[in-house]
Amino acid sequence: MNSNTKINSSSVILVSGGGRGVTAQCTIKLAQQYQCKFILLGRSQLAKTEPEWSQDCYEQAELKKRIMQNLIAQGDKPTPAKIQKVFNSLLAQREITTTISTIQQAGGQAEYLSIDITNSSALQAELAPIVQRLGKITGIIHGAGNLADKLIENKTEQDFETVYSAKAEGLESLLSSVEIAELDFIVLFSSFVAFYGNPGQSDYALANEILNKTACLLQRKYPSCRVVSIGWGPWDGGMVTPQLKKFFDDLNMDLIPLEVGAQMLVDELTYSHNKAAQILVMSSPIVAQPKQLNPELRSFRLRRQLTLAGNPFVYDHVIGGNPVLPAMCSIAWIANICEQLYPGYHFLSCSNYKVLKGIIFDDTLAKKYFLDLKEINKSDSGEITFEAILWSESTKGIPHYHYSTQIKIVRVIPLADTYKTFTLSQDPATLNLLPYENGTLFHRPIFQGLKRIINITPEKMTAQCYLNKLEAEKQGQFLLQTFNPYTADILFQCLLVWVRHFYKLGSLPLQVKNLEQFRPIPFDQEFYISVEIYSKSEANVYANATAHDAQGQVYLQISQMQVTTSERLNVLFLKNSCTEIENSTVIN
Repeated sequence: MNSNTKINSSSVILVSGGGRGVTAQCTIKLAQQYQCKFILLGRSQLAKTEPEWSQDCYEQAELKKRIMQNLIAQGDKPTPAKIQKVFNSLLAQREITTTISTIQQAGGQAEYLSIDITNSSALQAELAPIVQRLGKITGIIHGAGNLADKLIENKTEQDFETVYSAKAEGLESLLSSVEIAELDFIVLFSSFVAFYGNPGQSDYALANEILNKTACLLQRKYPSCRVVSIGWGPWDGGMVTPQLKKFFDDLNMDLIPLEVGAQMLVDELTYSHNKAAQILVMSSPIVAQPKQLNPELRSFRLRRQLTLAGNPFVYDHVIGGNPVLPAMCSIAWIANICEQLYPGYHFLSCSNYKVLKGIIFDDTLAKKYFLDLKEINKSDSGEITFEAILWSESTKGIPHYHYSTQIKIVRVIPLADTYKTFTLSQDPATLNLLPYENGTLFHRPIFQGLKRIINITPEKMTAQCYLNKLEAEKQGQFLLQTFNPYTADILFQCLLVWVRHFYKLGSLPLQVKNLEQFRPIPFDQEFYISVEIYSKSEANVYANATAHDAQGQVYLQISQMQVTTSERLNVLFLKNSCTEIENSTVIN
């Protein structure tokens, strides 16, 4: 692993929240590694000397007794709240002093500035003389943060402002105090809460997600500056109270030791990693625990607006000059919603799936699409079955039905059987079959995962497949969840190739009796599809299809997959690009 750090003893690092807690431990570790300079920012006031009455006293009960005595001597009433406030202030000062002393002992330099970091003009004014002494700021660590944990219905505007301002407005203020283009690095202390959420921390999750997105923007705008937002899991220190420790213990989540976390930050800034602008640092992921099922069978109606601009992948799925929603995407649409209704459950199967009227991104694209879900079965063994219909409404109020199916989600995916009749025996005659040329298939690069036809007979076809990973922005409104519609689409492609080879006709998906997934078909990984034809006529072909790996371990299998054939499709398949899209097609 190569070092790519620009940090050295001349580096001047601006650190918010750097005098105390976990951020202080990180600055100490950097000082030990590079003997650099720090400007530590915090809210706590730092007295030049500690009061005589508290010196050399470290036992909590005795220290609080001395605080009480001092308040009485000053003619003040020593209430528990006042005693605790003085006690907390005294501990904060001691911790800041210890941080500065430890940095200096490591060979670094540190100056502490007590300031509200959200006050941009005050921060710039106070930093100016320090920069004159230490030198130009070369890096930023934004570790400041506040908590105001309450359920959202109990939060006040002040609660939100307290949490939000330290993170978001604090960062804005820090950035306005430096020349960003001249910085070597920017490190933002985010939280795993921005990714997973946490009860009572809606404002904290939002504020940290702003840090994550800002890091991505800054990294893109300033490529020579290393920018990273670290979504820390819970540390063994800082804002993690004993109550929170128990909460994380119940989740089987180990706390990050201070020494380990600090070293991880140093390593992130020292070595050549993938330079991702956002990373998560946790002992283990949080897995949603399924709640006990309510036996009541419920119904849902969900609305969605589809746009061409919001779904770039459909530009590679064009028939007759018009982008068309792939059938597998409609299954993913329904399956994803079912999973979201029941966290901890996973898509297992889709049965009696029918394409009633496909969705075309032309002037027929509806303003809204409706998904009606009806629970038809709930089992104590952990199975839920939904009846689903996707439809839209015409301008005259007439419903148009697009897809119907039944979806089953389960707590535990069963083990799959092995596909035993798989053969890699290459038929030399199939080497010249080029499925994406001459209109055999209309699919463009995003969907072109059919790499080689291994063999093809009137009864069977075997294909080698590999599909490059599709970036999230191109997946649009159909982000990959449990079911991968982009790789699953290749099962239908195989049957379309078989129809074209033996019938010289184009064909399109019509229905599926049953689709069962045991594990998602991955991107960037070789897999195979075996198709078995069991019935055919002039207008329709029926087949079973299985996606599996080289050892025959099944990803997904479809029984009674039906396509409809038509000579008219031969011409439409050749028109597989749309150079012009009418403005009316894109609904904003």
